[in-house]
Amino acid sequence: MTKVFSFNKNHRDLLAGHQSLLKEVNGLNGVPKSLMPGFPDLDDQFNQMGITHIRLHDGFGIGDMDNYVHADRVNDNNQIIVNVPEENKPEAKKLFADISNIRTIFPYAAVGMRNNDISLALKEANYKMTDAYLRDIMNNNAELNPDNIQRQIMFRIGRSVDGGYEIPEDFDIYAILVSTLVNRYALNYARIGLPRKITYWQVWNEPDLYFFWNNDDPKKYYELYAKIARIIKAVDPSVKVGGAGIAFVDRSKVDYFEGFLRYCRDNHVPLDFFSWHGYVETGDPQNIIDVGNTVQEGLNTYGFTDAESFCTEWNSCPIATKNTYTKIQSIKNAAYIASTFIYMQYIKADRAYYYRGDGSSFGLFNNQPNPKKPNVKNFCTYSAQSFYLFARMFETPYILSSNRDFSTGLTVLATENTEGNKINILAANYKVDKDFADGNVAPDYLYQQYYLDTGRLLDQLTDNWSKDKWFGGVDPTTIRVDNAVVQHDPVKPFPSNLLKAKSRDYTDSDHGVTVVINHINYKKFNVKAYRIQEGGSLEQMTPPEVTNQIKVSIADNKLTLVDRGAKPSTVTLYSLELENN
Repeated sequence: MTKVFSFNKNHRDLLAGHQSLLKEVNGLNGVPKSLMPGFPDLDDQFNQMGITHIRLHDGFGIGDMDNYVHADRVNDNNQIIVNVPEENKPEAKKLFADISNIRTIFPYAAVGMRNNDISLALKEANYKMTDAYLRDIMNNNAELNPDNIQRQIMFRIGRSVDGGYEIPEDFDIYAILVSTLVNRYALNYARIGLPRKITYWQVWNEPDLYFFWNNDDPKKYYELYAKIARIIKAVDPSVKVGGAGIAFVDRSKVDYFEGFLRYCRDNHVPLDFFSWHGYVETGDPQNIIDVGNTVQEGLNTYGFTDAESFCTEWNSCPIATKNTYTKIQSIKNAAYIASTFIYMQYIKADRAYYYRGDGSSFGLFNNQPNPKKPNVKNFCTYSAQSFYLFARMFETPYILSSNRDFSTGLTVLATENTEGNKINILAANYKVDKDFADGNVAPDYLYQQYYLDTGRLLDQLTDNWSKDKWFGGVDPTTIRVDNAVVQHDPVKPFPSNLLKAKSRDYTDSDHGVTVVINHINYKKFNVKAYRIQEGGSLEQMTPPEVTNQIKVSIADNKLTLVDRGAKPSTVTLYSLELENN
């Protein structure tokens, strides 16, 4: 027996999405441009996935304030380094450090703060490299953008992972540095060739974790946030500012959530949005509902009822290992992603940004050969196809009312277009698996990933093509950096998980899905179905068509769709065009 889901075409669900309008929770961290040598351009793939919202974070110099990466401190599981052949890793770590440091915007920020000298902190400000990436991302190659997607950037203020974890030495100077970015990318964006302003500015990333913020006094973060938020609003009152990008709301609730909100309220600090991360570590995507509800309760409690709630990072596992990198590109993760997209329609998550979307090892794209054509690389991964199917839902952006049944492995969303003569249905079947979220548990096999190409070191990346590709036309060997800061031992432990997976009954969902649309008010239909499943083709973003595997009928003003193939670890899109003629 299949699992039955019922929807009412007479009623759009005003409590889902933005008053029934599908929410854009399919944003990404990462960029569609090659990050470093060895990584691909992905404009075509990003556009096919319908990516509008991009968070500029972990760009390894691009968008970073004051990186100070030390080659001997780079983690072996770093997503740029981990798949480099062992004999090349020393060179790779040095090249990674060199590129990350040289591309940082303020190469003398640390020494300027140390000497309380704003002129020194601003010395030889290196805007051009970030400018070039922003132009390429936001202008979006028209030849690869048939739907005219207008990309929007959220600018994360701070550093990339491995970019140093000691807090800025002078908050006032740091805030002034930020003000120059707002002036450049918000007020005067057109002067540097951006098609639109950068409106959203997030202050720092994961201050609840020592490897971004090695300080155990949360009030230090409150103080930095307040100084930056106020100066941003002074430069351009129309932009939006928020924090804190905390990794674990459940574990950092007192200090970096409730304490932060209380401080902003009591001190009248601007807070247009609250940023949180959806790393639940239970293997259960439904826990995103718990986190989202906690955030909403806190915003209401402290008087920020109008503040937006952004999940600025999420995926099934935040732990960086080779095992994780394959699992997050797998068919099981495709089902996890689609399930999360659906759950997010029913919580206070105004927007979300998956971590991450590019060709890094944590990304949606890898270097895996096509099994049928070993000399040809796959165009995408199953996880990327999940983004594509969700993007198709925006063809029919109004969410239909349902019984919101989240009790099994199946999660189903039905939406219709403005005229009501087209319905798209997304069905994700995911079985909760704690081991799936454990980076130490190996999958059956590992995908081949992109990695940093050490064929040329920094002093060999000075030809015009390389300069334009990764350095905004600047010769990287001409940049001098003085952002070194002594790194102290961690002062706070990594927090323990407090969430628990929900109970499920997989009896019916193991056998497929039945979708019933009541009050259909049409007599005829045309249907297409597409399924992501193990062994399915990855030669294109569109997964294989499976229309011949489903049964659809209309009787008694009710449409019934039966699909016994929608079994665990699948994602299926059903697209129905309705007519009476």
